[in-house]
Amino acid sequence: MNYVRVIRMSGSFFAREFVKKEKVRKNIKYREVDEKTVAEQFKDGEASVEVIFEDMNRDSIMLNNESDPDIIKRYLGERFIDKY
Repeated sequence: MNYVRVIRMSGSFFAREFVKKEKVRKNIKYREVDEKTVAEQFKDGEASVEVIFEDMNRDSIMLNNESDPDIIKRYLGERFIDKY
């Protein structure tokens, strides 16, 4: 499962990306998702999160549960780190 975290100047949110049929103008649509749900699937290794910086000129970052823990903590929070 692929999730997206959109970071804006006014705040951030997690979303799930849906691809619609070809006939629709906007093929990609986002639906907001609870952070707890994303964190559970992320820890289990079933999900990856793409961090998008909407108001800044920065490239997006793709994170999964095998990424550097310091980077995960910085962009997603402590909830996303396994504490075994």
